[in-house]
Amino acid sequence: MSTHFSRVDAGQFQEALNRVLRTAAKRSKVPMLEEAVIRFEENRCTITCTNLTQWCQAVIPASGEAFAFGFTKTRSILTACQHFSGELEFSFTSNPTEERPDPEGILVIRNRGRRLQCRTIPASDFPELPKPTYEAQYAIHAEKLLERFKRVKYALSGDTNRPARCCVEFLDNRIVTVDGYRLAVSADPGLTVEKPFFIPPEAMTELQMFKGLDCALSVGKEWAAFENDSLRLLTRIPANDGLDIDQAIPKSFHTEYPVSVDTLWDEVKYLSEFITTKNKAPIRFDGQTLALETEEGSYSSTIGLPAISARGFNAKYLLDGLGQFKAKKVDTVTMKIGGPVSPILLTDGGKDLAMVLPVRLRDAA
Repeated sequence: MSTHFSRVDAGQFQEALNRVLRTAAKRSKVPMLEEAVIRFEENRCTITCTNLTQWCQAVIPASGEAFAFGFTKTRSILTACQHFSGELEFSFTSNPTEERPDPEGILVIRNRGRRLQCRTIPASDFPELPKPTYEAQYAIHAEKLLERFKRVKYALSGDTNRPARCCVEFLDNRIVTVDGYRLAVSADPGLTVEKPFFIPPEAMTELQMFKGLDCALSVGKEWAAFENDSLRLLTRIPANDGLDIDQAIPKSFHTEYPVSVDTLWDEVKYLSEFITTKNKAPIRFDGQTLALETEEGSYSSTIGLPAISARGFNAKYLLDGLGQFKAKKVDTVTMKIGGPVSPILLTDGGKDLAMVLPVRLRDAA
């Protein structure tokens, strides 16, 4: 039998475990994927979780001996950690042999007068962390990138047969989402990438764990990582599926004019209240009015824009596009309009844009 000891700050351990555990599988046929593996080595403690698509690691200072183990009830440990403060002592007892140098063991965690004991599983049972080669690295502002993602995520595709379309595309200084009915673009000259690549939305959402921290984005052929000295989020990325975003965006329009985001939002929102699951009628738009025809009644709103040939729009999709600019706190956008079956574009004057495909109207000319 052998016993090893190490110590960490309780607050730092709880915060790190809480961040990392977000990447663990919620339910898995492989129980270890629901847990965290802990490694004490030199003067640090490394906490790792994975669901095999994403990996997350956090590193905090530690003092003591080198040893490693996997938790068996990580979420219960995290709950207990919320009641700990000051120094946290880990005491790990196992019976290593030549055949099994990394056996199961018993872990005791002490904090002041409190004591927690649990069984552990071998750290060697945990999947091996990938060691990708990266081709490019970019300094990023994690919170700013997260806000940009929140504004465009509405246009993510759910088509799992085309994995790249379910992701955010990084293209020059833009991030792009597209689902075949809508396309959303957010631009920022502060982040310009050399070659296009795709990041899954699950990884983009986890940028919140880097709040208040400097961060870099490292990109390879199969993996990308958001990382700094103390935290790392590794995600698998799909290959490009061949869609040329710039070719999908129209270059010429019949007319374009400024539109109040809030005014158009309010009127589309008003009409959308009369759309039900039974009646999914499109909103008719002719520039001067918005109108909706249902079995229950007819509804309209005068908006007084220049007249155009009538076309229909899915109310939710149009609200999503307008919502992108409301979230950015933009007052006025330019609406660009082509033919009756061409998409409508909303842009704030820069490279930020929302594109919505029209719906055919039976009575449209």
